[in-house]
Amino acid sequence: MRDRLYQLWITHAGEPRHELGEIQAQNMLREAHHAALPGRRAVLLTLRRPAVSPTAAGVADRMTGPEHLGASAACSEGTPQ
Repeated sequence: MRDRLYQLWITHAGEPRHELGEIQAQNMLREAHHAALPGRRAVLLTLRRPAVSPTAAGVADRMTGPEHLGASAACSEGTPQ
């Protein structure tokens, strides 16, 4: 989807220039031309709230950090960054 968006920005470069101005259009086009991220993949993360919330009503929940899982569990996949 991102690649399609960038291609549309490049193809229709005159429209952002007209609607947003030259500087913003240049920034968008620079991003589009340099956005190739070979080897990257999209990841979808879905979180589910427990059926019974341990917190009081009206209090925001907090996600615990990976430290409770141990150091190795935080990076279980060897994806290079």
